[in-house]
Amino acid sequence: MANEAVKARILVVDGGEDARDAQADLLASAGYGVVTAADGEQMLACLQAHPIDLVLLEVDLAGSDGFELCRYLCSDETLPPVVFVTARGDEVDRVVGLEMGADDYVVKPYFERELLARVKAVLRRAKRPPRSGRRGVFTFAGWRFCPVQMQLLDPDGNIVPLSSSETELLLAFVQYPQEPLSRDRLLDLTKGRESFPFDRSIDSHVSRLRRKLGDDAKQPEIIKTAWGTGYIFTYAVEAG
Repeated sequence: MANEAVKARILVVDGGEDARDAQADLLASAGYGVVTAADGEQMLACLQAHPIDLVLLEVDLAGSDGFELCRYLCSDETLPPVVFVTARGDEVDRVVGLEMGADDYVVKPYFERELLARVKAVLRRAKRPPRSGRRGVFTFAGWRFCPVQMQLLDPDGNIVPLSSSETELLLAFVQYPQEPLSRDRLLDLTKGRESFPFDRSIDSHVSRLRRKLGDDAKQPEIIKTAWGTGYIFTYAVEAG
């Protein structure tokens, strides 16, 4: 992983100079290339000027809303994944951040080793080669899902962007269609706490995935809740 660390370049977006410098120093000491920005405007300029592998993003930024910046980053699969590193630690904020598409959510003050471990996990998910069962394309009810490319096409052929966590979750469902999957089983099938960093966050990812599949939140038909168990992907799936 040392070579991966050297090659990865991380953009730290934080309005606090001390916090920004502390993250930058920590990442640089671990072998990462680091670029910093104080607000959304600088973030966009950095993304245009540098190849970025991961964005560490504060929620509260002068003149910018971190959640909206995350929504923008996660709306385009060509842009890097996002990890929130923020003083906003309420569970509601965590859920909102994950629903916006962030791959992880770290609350300040953080343990340095934990932050580095979470950064490493997100980079590994984004870069690792396909594992057994990921190759090929899965189709269901007119949808087309290619996990290797993290690409989901709706029945009209429109691209529906997926985060790496959403890709892992959908892959788990299409590999075991029409079978009740508990939350623990879903954690086993994905990357566990690497994909879903705090208790019940898997429910937020399921809600996001339902919305991207056009599933009714109140009466879902594609990913149904299996009461007392977890969830079930109801459609028949063809793998090719």
